[in-house]
Amino acid sequence: MPRFAILGAIVGLVAALLTGCASDDGTDGTAQIVATTTILGDIASNVAGDNADVEVLMPVGVNPHDFQPSSQQVAAIQRADLVVANGLELEAGLHDVLEAAESDGVLVWEVAADLDPLPFATADHEDEDGHEDEDVHDDEDGHDHGSLDPHFWLDPLRVAAAAGLMSEHLSEVAPDVDWSSAADEYATELEALHSTSVEQLAVVAVPDRKLVTNHLSLGYFSDRYDFEMIGTVIPGGASLANPSSSELASLVETIEQEQVPAIFTETIEPDALAQAVAAEVGYDVAVVELYTGSLGEPGTDGDTLIGMLASNVERIAEALGRP
Repeated sequence: MPRFAILGAIVGLVAALLTGCASDDGTDGTAQIVATTTILGDIASNVAGDNADVEVLMPVGVNPHDFQPSSQQVAAIQRADLVVANGLELEAGLHDVLEAAESDGVLVWEVAADLDPLPFATADHEDEDGHEDEDVHDDEDGHDHGSLDPHFWLDPLRVAAAAGLMSEHLSEVAPDVDWSSAADEYATELEALHSTSVEQLAVVAVPDRKLVTNHLSLGYFSDRYDFEMIGTVIPGGASLANPSSSELASLVETIEQEQVPAIFTETIEPDALAQAVAAEVGYDVAVVELYTGSLGEPGTDGDTLIGMLASNVERIAEALGRP
């Protein structure tokens, strides 16, 4: 074989090997981000833009409290440059996997703990001293979801802060990329959303700012916009517990006493229990679905985090506002 032909064959072989190496781990030199939830994936995509590939573990509509990863998803976590997790026990089924990845040197960032997390709202399941009633229990597997509320993303200003922190973490992965510009732009959109939300919620008078929800997911919304959580269909901070008949009867009594016009349910959970509670109230109570633990399907008004937050505000204002 001629010398130049041999040289060409060697070059071709080396190129093939390099291509094979790149495809083996699914990367092409672009930063690899793995986000646990659809919400964190949307934040990551807005901050990273075209400078990173973002893989989201949980499908749309899945409840983060009971998600279990596949073996392929565990492998994706292990080869990620940055894993963006919520933390505060939201993704209980991922705890061991994330801990193992971090031990192996993967950069794992649990977002909620860095955003001045709030304790869970007490609603009416706790007495005046903040102690839980006997009937309050953890989820069906006995997991303790802790005293701090993980649902930070329902406060747009905390999400804006998260975007800035994410750009800092991405700078550890790829210091030559300008991550902060996109993060600042996204934060500006979130701040504008907050201002609009304040205006829209002005139709709800202060005495009417009382929320009955599916579970304790709207604590950050309530804190930001001066609402009060007065009852939940499902007790506790997880959405997997089973309420007792006495708890449901107590909730009906609370709704009637406070003259609450709506129960807010979630796209990630069936609303059968909420409908049953509403049917027991002595007047018409609307059952209104909100986006909480997941984005909506593509093409819906909740298919982005900004879209879902805006939709929630519109629905709450409509349900509780008085003409």
